Amino acid sequence: MKHIFILAALLMYFSACNPGQRAGDDAAITLTDVQGNKVLLNKPAEKIVCLFEPMLDAIYMLQVQHKLVGIPAETYSDKEAFVPFSLIDERIRDKRLAIPGSNETANLESILALKPDLVIAKHMSDGTIQSLKDMGIAVYLASSEKYDQVLKELEDVGLLTGAVERAHELVAYTKQQFDTMQLAAAAVPEKDKKKAYFTWANGRIYATTGRNSMMNDCLEFAGVWNACTAPVDQPNINAETLISWNPDMIVMWNDPADLFYNKQELSGIKAVKNKAIYNLMPMFFYNPHTLKSTIAATRIKGWATGQTEEAALQEVKKMIVTYYGPVIGNQLITLL
Repeated sequence: MKHIFILAALLMYFSACNPGQRAGDDAAITLTDVQGNKVLLNKPAEKIVCLFEPMLDAIYMLQVQHKLVGIPAETYSDKEAFVPFSLIDERIRDKRLAIPGSNETANLESILALKPDLVIAKHMSDGTIQSLKDMGIAVYLASSEKYDQVLKELEDVGLLTGAVERAHELVAYTKQQFDTMQLAAAAVPEKDKKKAYFTWANGRIYATTGRNSMMNDCLEFAGVWNACTAPVDQPNINAETLISWNPDMIVMWNDPADLFYNKQELSGIKAVKNKAIYNLMPMFFYNPHTLKSTIAATRIKGWATGQTEEAALQEVKKMIVTYYGPVIGNQLITLL
């Protein structure tokens, strides 16, 4: 009962502080997100609660992080996220930015207390979305599942935050990178393309990526075949299936290669025999649900073509500085 009274009081307070602020259909900024949710703002957002890490990443790339008032809870609890974000934002380092939940677990009271004009999430109940809109708070839902979505969402958030020019620069750069990689991949004879098996983190070596996924796009842009032909996002397979695929190389997501080398039943696989097992780590730099999918693809291409480690890291560093700008970018590359 106490929580109901608190929420009611917050709703009344927020309404009193924002009379007539709810944007109508004639709003200056109007768009529809990839999940079909209509987003209206009278002007670019000044206070943002972001509950979805790929979009938090986009906000730093857009260089509008000063508008953040709330971030995903896992930013503090997940070391893979906390270390890089704390390096580039002292508010995260000191845990001063509010963490009003994460997507479905978002706390409405906590969000309202921050008085944002924009909330960005991946999932949120219809009731919560409507309550926020009733208070004049725009809600943007992102997915970041495929290449085209990642680009659209970056441009959308650029529009919603007043960083349109920066968003256009980032999208143009990303398209140029992928176009260049596509041309290079198309020039490789089919018979010479390597077959790659991708596996997700936390020891899940039989959890891979299907053809309907952003990581599949990364593999294709890198000029290699995805060993998995399943038309889904993240299928689970077994040892027999992996052996039958017999990939030339294995790309791991932040796990040790010994997870493969220590399994006797997998010793006959070409990638295992030839020690062609590679690792995308630290994960922050290769997140396929952000513009950094270009970096993941570049790294995979380097492994497939025998590029030296030094040359590969130089490419990665250059792309990080381009995506985040010299100030943040040069801080981040100290982690490589």
